[in-house]
Amino acid sequence: MRPEDEPGLAPSADNHGEKVKKARAGRGLVFFIAGVAIAALLLYLTIGIYAGISNG
Repeated sequence: MRPEDEPGLAPSADNHGEKVKKARAGRGLVFFIAGVAIAALLLYLTIGIYAGISNG
């Protein structure tokens, strides 16, 4: 395979400000998803604890 036919990513055409904005948005999305996952886990644990207490 020739080097020019190698698969890869093209360099970004975004300027520095746009890259910073996209990076900040990406981090925000990760924190949002993590927050939703933690909230779901807490809800799951709360329901489990309540079920254990109410059936006991």
